[in-house]
Amino acid sequence: MLFSFLASPIHAVITFERWYGGINTDIGNSVAQTFDGGYIVTGYTASFGAGSNDVYLVKTDSLGDTIWTKTFGDTSNEHGRSVVQTSDGGYIITGGTASFGSGYSDIYLIKTDSMGNTTWTKTYGGSVNESGNSVTQTSGGGYIIAGVTTSFGSRNYDVYLIKTDSLGDTLWTKTYGGTNGDMAFSISQTFDKGYIITGLTNSFGASSIDIYLIKTDSSGNVTGIKEEEDQRHKTRDMRLFCHPNPFTTSTIIHLTGIGHSAEGKELKVYDITGRLVKKLSLLTAYSLLPTVVTWDGRDAEGKKVNAGIYFLKADGKYVGKVV
Repeated sequence: MLFSFLASPIHAVITFERWYGGINTDIGNSVAQTFDGGYIVTGYTASFGAGSNDVYLVKTDSLGDTIWTKTFGDTSNEHGRSVVQTSDGGYIITGGTASFGSGYSDIYLIKTDSMGNTTWTKTYGGSVNESGNSVTQTSGGGYIIAGVTTSFGSRNYDVYLIKTDSLGDTLWTKTYGGTNGDMAFSISQTFDKGYIITGLTNSFGASSIDIYLIKTDSSGNVTGIKEEEDQRHKTRDMRLFCHPNPFTTSTIIHLTGIGHSAEGKELKVYDITGRLVKKLSLLTAYSLLPTVVTWDGRDAEGKKVNAGIYFLKADGKYVGKVV
């Protein structure tokens, strides 16, 4: 007897939906199933806690009903990007903090017990910006964090890898990337006790932004792979300077070496997905002197864009980025 499975398409069925938060903005960035069949969620909250945004941790049962919530942080901005349950039944969370650490924003690592109570916290980074985007417990009981740094490496957004012991003390760190922006969003330990990392690269690949996959050994070393930085970025004759960068309300963009083409009359702003956000008119088609334009952080419809990295093109070429 023959059975056909094509006549009845399979549709996803929503088992439950839940909402968590207060009267202000609350965002969930990571979720994992827990040993008891429930779920653990992390992100950030502007409704609760001590500061503008605090790390938000929500524990639910198997139906998504809240068992408990916790916040972590101080008077400045904190966010949670990744959470997993640890072998002792507690949780490990990574993200970013502007309240603690040595720089403008540092990687934030929080270890809790099974009820979300803080066991210890650590920060990592230099004098500029870091964020932890993914964390997992390693086979030896320590932790591996992947994220981004502007304090180390090329100092223009490099992949940042931090290996710690079981108490969060640093064992070693690594950076990966070229002279343009590179970021890590996810990390897992592999069967050979090395690590696999993925994110985005603007230093390598075929276009402005490509998927970046990095395989390392157990010490974070990359072996057997040699990548060449995109020669388009090394040979461009245009120069870009933005101030302030990062910015909150507006930035002034200085551009020199604009070409003679029609595309040289405008500066195009793209988000990290490659979507065209805004076209900024340049007063001259070409110039050896700086052409100056101001961007107020709004898109073509006049709406404020989300916080993040935006890439700039002029005369059909990549020229830089603003944050």
